[in-house]
Amino acid sequence: MKIQYRSFVSAALVASSLFFGVQAASAATSTATLTGGTLAITSPASDFTYSATLTGVDVTLPSSFVVGVNDPTGSKAGWNLQATIGTLTSGSDTIPASGHTIQSVAITGVTGVGPSNTIAVGNAIPASAAKVFNAIANTGKGRSTETFTTQLAVPAETAAGTYTATLVVTIVSGP
Repeated sequence: MKIQYRSFVSAALVASSLFFGVQAASAATSTATLTGGTLAITSPASDFTYSATLTGVDVTLPSSFVVGVNDPTGSKAGWNLQATIGTLTSGSDTIPASGHTIQSVAITGVTGVGPSNTIAVGNAIPASAAKVFNAIANTGKGRSTETFTTQLAVPAETAAGTYTATLVVTIVSGP
């Protein structure tokens, strides 16, 4: 009888652990719906100035301008800044637009992933819209500030005066 009793107890324990020991499982899905924002210039190109005393020889003058960018699109497409500048004029006197060059670009204030630029520096600021800086694909996601160091080549024969030109900077999706 002891053997039957032990078998019964063992069987009862196994059966109860199968019946009562099984825990119910539950699964839930977590969903996050994220809508991309708008690619934008957050701080338009700042005014920049040059100043010098004419000396009778060619003069190269340094300056800079700053552009703030925000890419909250979530597209990973990258972006590019396009610029154009006109001829500097003072009455009927001019300094060619080709005298404006971009010497370097510093990137600060990055949130997210900073832009990785592949546009060469040392080129003239274009007279018609063209790329001057880019964020290749998968970079430039978030905010950043680009500071463009520039130079203006002033020919020796330039007349004294206050010369002005308009710089236009736009942003386009894609590197």
